[in-house]
Amino acid sequence: MSTVVRSGGILPQPTRRAIAGARPIGLLNAPPMQFNVAIRLHEYMVARHWTGGRLIGPDPGVRFNYRIGRFIKSHLPRVDWRDDYYYLQGQGYWTLSNWRLFHLLGEKKFRDFATTASASMLEAQRSDGAWEYPNPEWRGRVATVEGTWASIGLLETFRRTRQTAFLKAVIRWHRFLVERIRFQSVADTLAANYFADSTGDVRVPANCSIVLRFLAELVNVTGQQEYAEQTGGLLRFLQSVQTPSGEFPYAVSGTARLSRDHFQCYQYNAFLCLDLMRYYELTRDRQALTLVQRVLSFLSGGLAADGHAFYECGKAHRAVTYHAAAVAAALRAGARLGFPADDLADRAFAYVLAQQRPDGGFPYSEGDYGVLSDRRSYPRYLAMILFHLLTPGVFAELPPSEPTSGISS
Repeated sequence: MSTVVRSGGILPQPTRRAIAGARPIGLLNAPPMQFNVAIRLHEYMVARHWTGGRLIGPDPGVRFNYRIGRFIKSHLPRVDWRDDYYYLQGQGYWTLSNWRLFHLLGEKKFRDFATTASASMLEAQRSDGAWEYPNPEWRGRVATVEGTWASIGLLETFRRTRQTAFLKAVIRWHRFLVERIRFQSVADTLAANYFADSTGDVRVPANCSIVLRFLAELVNVTGQQEYAEQTGGLLRFLQSVQTPSGEFPYAVSGTARLSRDHFQCYQYNAFLCLDLMRYYELTRDRQALTLVQRVLSFLSGGLAADGHAFYECGKAHRAVTYHAAAVAAALRAGARLGFPADDLADRAFAYVLAQQRPDGGFPYSEGDYGVLSDRRSYPRYLAMILFHLLTPGVFAELPPSEPTSGISS
């Protein structure tokens, strides 16, 4: 009898049920410990942060809260800080993770989590296609990353259910992206702005890679090449800013004459690498592979001996759990493409697994400013960790999409 790994150990594979869209094919070369950790994390998130349609909880935030406030809150856990938020980026990762679990195990509950989360994103979308940024420190803004990750999650739900409401919401976001967020054009390159209606913005490579991936996903689902209009310019922008070391800088000057070479370097480059690999998977555009190979070389130098990802170039003391998970996933995916990274991925994943608490959750960070730590539970970043623990390359591949047509907002 075949087996799958569950949170109590290795149990007989459940009887396959005729659930629409399910492919309960089990696991392919899956390390039991890693999958157990993922299942325990999923159970924790449902118990702690799931409200029946949304992942709700605190977030490290930006500005004052990220620099100072979160440490005070972490060390005073009994205080009701009234800082629970609904991040669409977290919903997107949660949706993808549940579809992946449904594909692997065929259990209806994971399909229900994904479709319910997607329905809540539809409810939260504005009539103009945007989603508002949840954190009050950026009140009133519409961020590219939030709407784009919401749309990536909704596209996956459309792939699995063929319910057109999900695709229509994505097309509304695409229109908002093109008309309100807009792209900066420099020579033959394009860079998506960070916020909507911006009159002065830097160009952020990691922001652009998310949009590049999203556009490729949209073409893949719809079969309509017009959604690829900006992909060439976005790819040329990434080619133009990658450094000889393989690193992509955090921000380069655009309509705002500011730049920043280094900021949380390894995690941003890991996410960027994953976006590029997904773009290649969808398009087979080999131009992306050169960028991937070079950034993988950069990431290979980003792990400490214990497996945590360095916070920033020249700053090794701060260890953020989801950073290590992202670097591990990028290295593992790179190994699928022939890059010699399996040992490094093992080291990073081992660090992540060791951080899991008895309740199934994960701390956010340790070694901040050398001596501080943040032990709070942040659902947005837990959703990322969950997704990366289920990374392809360890587990069975997901089924291909079936293009559709004739859908409009």
